[in-house]
Amino acid sequence: MRTIRVAVAGLGFVGRRTVELLGSNARRYAAALGARLELAAVCDRGVAREARALKLPASVRRVTRPLALLDVSEVDVVVELMGGLDAPRALALAALGKGRHVVTANKRLLASCWRELQAARARGGGRLCFEGSVAGGIPIVQALETGLAANEIQSVFGILNGTTNFILSRLEEGAPYAEALATAQRLGFAEKDPAFDVSGADTAQKLSVLAALLTGAPLDERRLPRQGIERVEAEDVRFAREALGRAPRLLGALKISWGKSPRVAAHVAPTLVPLGHPLASVRDEYNAVLVRASLAGDQMFYGKGAGPGPTASAVVADVLMLARDILGGRPAPAAPAARCAQADPDDDVSSFYLRLSVADKPGVLARIAAALGERGISIASIRQPEAKGRAGTSVVLTTHETTSGRFSRALAKILRLPSVESRHTVMRML
Repeated sequence: MRTIRVAVAGLGFVGRRTVELLGSNARRYAAALGARLELAAVCDRGVAREARALKLPASVRRVTRPLALLDVSEVDVVVELMGGLDAPRALALAALGKGRHVVTANKRLLASCWRELQAARARGGGRLCFEGSVAGGIPIVQALETGLAANEIQSVFGILNGTTNFILSRLEEGAPYAEALATAQRLGFAEKDPAFDVSGADTAQKLSVLAALLTGAPLDERRLPRQGIERVEAEDVRFAREALGRAPRLLGALKISWGKSPRVAAHVAPTLVPLGHPLASVRDEYNAVLVRASLAGDQMFYGKGAGPGPTASAVVADVLMLARDILGGRPAPAAPAARCAQADPDDDVSSFYLRLSVADKPGVLARIAAALGERGISIASIRQPEAKGRAGTSVVLTTHETTSGRFSRALAKILRLPSVESRHTVMRML
């Protein structure tokens, strides 16, 4: 029986779970493949300690330098689970350049180094797999790459971050933002420093990976409009549900116009989703991705988007897929042509929700309406809900569809009005 040799770099939560799966399911994988998956080597700064904890046999080589994995004879697949950028980049580029196959769950690596990785892959002939980098255990990469290969993908809307979805779920239950965040941290859904998640940066990197998968070119994150959930408060959530019939979700949105050269519009923003929409029912740490395909129509993918188990599940699925390709002699597929124009963010069209804190004085509403009217923005509704425990009053308005550029310029003028406080909440409306 042939043997496929695997090396794992990084024995954190996901790396340990991946190694455990390769060991505990070895017989089942061998029966499915007709070949053995053998763990040949592991790498970690504390590799001796981790190897003892995992009870690895002496035949598994232990190294502390990632590049030393490439010196292990006949390694077929290198699994990169270290996190960060510099060391994963060096390992992935070297492995691909030597014709080794690489599996990674590192969205930062993919978003930052996509073109380098594809060039190394083309030179060496290896494959790059990354199912675990987006939406954890949800098989969205394989769905887009193979299951929907007959389609042009027109849009992808996703709840791609479990931390923010958990926090928004607690806000729906009436918890203040600080309390919701503290609960997420206590349960391990949020880091001690949650900025990467709550700012939308994590979702932006995942959008960049999906854009690269579909068009061959990653998004320029500097031109990607990104807004997090830090300004969303329980009163926004309550008003949205009771008065608008909507629930907030942090969405990453990707729209592709296909032609001679794809044109991509993308953003990350808290978005008010109608309560009857499938994404509104996605709660807690779960993720969901809604794909609109030219032939298959709307497709919904749902499941746990983070955690050692779901991510390791996606990593091992990539290893198994590569093993089948190796056994079948399947050549590495060509990457999509790297031609992609990124649409001007100011041209993106949406309706908007805006909550302002204003002084309770005559004429304030008229000046706010005038600032919107000067930009050609039509108000859909305007209300003054009770602002408990605050001086002044709240004004909540929604707009009809307008461009992001027009709305941003109108908002800047509104916030300069002497009777309007700087504290405010903006959400898109799906």
